[in-house]
Amino acid sequence: MSTTPNEPQDPRSAVPADPNTDDPRATGHGGVNGVPAGQPYAEPQNSGQQYGQAGGKYGTAEYNPGQYTGVTERPGTLDKLLKLTMASLGIYVLSGIVGLIAVSTIEMAGKAGGVGGPTSSIISLIIGIALYLLVWTNLKKGKNWARILGTVFAAIAILGGLFGLIGTFVYPAPWNIIMIVLALLKVVVDILWIVTAYKAPTSAWFTQNQVQR
Repeated sequence: MSTTPNEPQDPRSAVPADPNTDDPRATGHGGVNGVPAGQPYAEPQNSGQQYGQAGGKYGTAEYNPGQYTGVTERPGTLDKLLKLTMASLGIYVLSGIVGLIAVSTIEMAGKAGGVGGPTSSIISLIIGIALYLLVWTNLKKGKNWARILGTVFAAIAILGGLFGLIGTFVYPAPWNIIMIVLALLKVVVDILWIVTAYKAPTSAWFTQNQVQR
């Protein structure tokens, strides 16, 4: 039976879809995320920040060149420590020279008994200078063992300087007075050296260099 062009057709009378067809629109399936089948898939709106903007890749923090990295820069206390080392060395050398002059004065006066000869004093002076330079050079490189070694030398020098004040009275004036002043000055410098060596910035710098190695 044919229908006239103006007569509406019954939707139920349409040809049923072939279940074997691969077209999802024919079976009524294939909608994705609530989008009807056959319509273009709309990408979800970006509800958050885009990947890689707020942070670095794989969830890590974004690199910031000005961000604190935990690395301790060379503190000013280290420069002070190096200066105190050289100051102590200078006083040590000056005391040695004064001691040699005083010994020579005693020898010329015929009172050499009980006083060390100039040869042993010169050898001791050279060894002391070498040890000072060893400590100073490695302190500058951040070697913690140099700080420990310098602490041992400073402690010995402090005790030796205090007890050595008694022995200065065997030397004639004015050399004994000069030696007492230099001995007391060296004790003060060596005490400052130990205090500076173990201040927080100095210790942090030496610890950092020890860990990095």
